[in-house]
Amino acid sequence: MTVSGPRAVPAFAQSNVTIYGTAGAYFGLVNGKQTTTGKSDTAAVVGSGLLSGYRLGFKGSEDLGNGLKAEFALEQGFNSDDGSSSSGRTFHRQAYVALSSSMGKVGLGRQYAPGYAATSTYEATGGAAIAPQVILAGAGFKIQPGSSQRIDNSITYASPNFGGLTINGIWGVGTEDATDEKAGRLLSIGANYANGPIGIAYVYNQQNSTTNGNDKQREHYLGGSYDLGMVKLLASYQTLGGDTGMGGGLAAADAKMWEIGGIVKVGAGNVHVGYGMLNSDAAKSDAKSLAIAYTQNLSKRTTAYAGINRTSNDDAVSYGLTGSNGLDRAGEAQTIYAVGVRHKF
Repeated sequence: MTVSGPRAVPAFAQSNVTIYGTAGAYFGLVNGKQTTTGKSDTAAVVGSGLLSGYRLGFKGSEDLGNGLKAEFALEQGFNSDDGSSSSGRTFHRQAYVALSSSMGKVGLGRQYAPGYAATSTYEATGGAAIAPQVILAGAGFKIQPGSSQRIDNSITYASPNFGGLTINGIWGVGTEDATDEKAGRLLSIGANYANGPIGIAYVYNQQNSTTNGNDKQREHYLGGSYDLGMVKLLASYQTLGGDTGMGGGLAAADAKMWEIGGIVKVGAGNVHVGYGMLNSDAAKSDAKSLAIAYTQNLSKRTTAYAGINRTSNDDAVSYGLTGSNGLDRAGEAQTIYAVGVRHKF
């Protein structure tokens, strides 16, 4: 939905505001072992945001003349299963203002770091909640398609497209506390090349501890894809290191993670397959995860889907779907089966 209208401004100025969002829900069965008793059990759930996070947003731009535009976005997430907000913030997904021109775009506010788009692009399900990369990122990876890549108090730059190559970066100034001005700071730089059937991305992410700005977690991510027409192949590899185990929001231990997958066109829909492994330096903390999903567009804006994920854990960890109804006992596998619908507006 776009709202625009005349105003008493210079003749070159044109502005518009768009209301947009996604909504939907899924029905699922979660199978695992009870956290406290170890008894095998299955829970039925109606959930929200399996294929992508649901949101309501407002965005707009104004032509300032000479190729310069002012832009803004305000975006909030919500849970369609019970109508609640997915955060205590008013606009927790995005809240920024920016200026853009042929030289690129500069933004200020709460914004996405480069890893958000990269991990969504080079993951077989598009970064769905059942994706191996999303589930195994629970080891403390900041580079993932989730809230750890939404950065408060940030400055961003996104370059123009140079023959398929784009470069973007973000600097989050942190907690803004003069007693430790480095606490909570984030620096991330990403590059993406997409031309013809080939896509490849690299992201570096450095996150400072929120309690000691001298402690830093450093991550590297490499993702790629090749489109063969009927089949699209995808893969990613990422590492986590630095001052892990020091608290303040940093991971407990160094780790490595990879995922391989593909998207296969089948009739009017697509089959998505992804398999990933986590190798952690923490004792007995490795895991592996497999996801298989089918999506079919019922229209340009509505998608029906069905999916399954099975995640197997070493003795010290219990990775699985977030909010798994107490069926996440350490050392045990968890399986989820789900069907749902997503609508974009």
